[in-house]
Amino acid sequence: MPFDIRLIAVDPNGDRRGLLAHPMHIQVAFPFNDIPSLKFSYSMNAPGADMISTPCEIGLQWSSDGSTWFEFSEGRFLLIQRQGDQIDQAGVWQFDCPSYLWVLQKAVTFANASIEPTNGQRVFNATATSGFIMQTLLNDAVNRGALTGFSWTFNSSTDSSAAAWGNPMAMGIPLGTDLLAVLLRLVSYGLIDFRMTGARQLSAYMPNTTLLRDFSTGASPVALRAGRDVTAAPDVATLEDMASAAYVVGDNNIRQEVVNVGAVMPWGRWEVGVREVGITSTTSANNIGTTVVLRGVQQHVQRTREITMYQARHLPLRDYRAGDMILAPGDGGGLEPMRVRQITLTRSARGVVAGNLILADRREDYQLRVGRQIAALSARP
Repeated sequence: MPFDIRLIAVDPNGDRRGLLAHPMHIQVAFPFNDIPSLKFSYSMNAPGADMISTPCEIGLQWSSDGSTWFEFSEGRFLLIQRQGDQIDQAGVWQFDCPSYLWVLQKAVTFANASIEPTNGQRVFNATATSGFIMQTLLNDAVNRGALTGFSWTFNSSTDSSAAAWGNPMAMGIPLGTDLLAVLLRLVSYGLIDFRMTGARQLSAYMPNTTLLRDFSTGASPVALRAGRDVTAAPDVATLEDMASAAYVVGDNNIRQEVVNVGAVMPWGRWEVGVREVGITSTTSANNIGTTVVLRGVQQHVQRTREITMYQARHLPLRDYRAGDMILAPGDGGGLEPMRVRQITLTRSARGVVAGNLILADRREDYQLRVGRQIAALSARP
């Protein structure tokens, strides 16, 4: 039996209810450094429908042989939204379920008695690391009685692989900001990588360390070959972000023009404006402008690879996950090292599983790092 996925209903922060044996459609997405999501449809006339008639969690399991099943470590979701037609005789309802990580939206940044807010912000000084910031805010939330059932595997000193946190940076967080937004903000600055490593457990790491597993080299690389693992390899390329000149506007009348003199622009000089609140020095403005024009010399390419489960040698979730480096068809169809940015899987009512990957080549990874540099420069209070 080929690769398959299924859904399990679970009590909120509790035990298993049972198997949802008759889903009409399943779609699940696992993006790297972002929030996994699940959508599925189920007839409320079908066996098992009573298990999803009240608030619950949904666990996504996978199997490569049909007999041994595993819950994917990022595959626990919250059933918090449903829609359907009350007079539809088929009784089909659609369910939208974010990752359990979504509970971080239900804990927000408070003022702390030991840290006086500044301009409505919780301010962390220049020695604060991403681990320290998240650990502090998570502990505060738990002490207030929030985040029941949620756990994490890092602390203020070390990440989830016991590596010391680095890259400290001063930052201000507006009071009332939810902790999921804080986590994603740290990701956008290039200060942290994260994933769920258990049903209700968050792990976080120094960026480009533990979660950058390289399966593109060695004696047995993960190589997704056209015709065997990959059935289609569409690319969408755009020149919309190209620019050879940046005009950066900061605070305190900071105005800075940066020009990439050697950039080849098909239609001549293209300009982009950058408004960055919090930038108060010409040096920072120049750094931002430089990173913008460096990014602007490349076209942006979104690489999608349609994958099959029925003759593939390498299977998602089992052999690779989002964040890994693998080999996949690149320009011209030849195998190239690429990083998996998202895995999307679908299952039809007939039990047919399909999927696709969003991949980034080394150039796209470079552009992402440049974007993070811009965000980090803008973050300093």
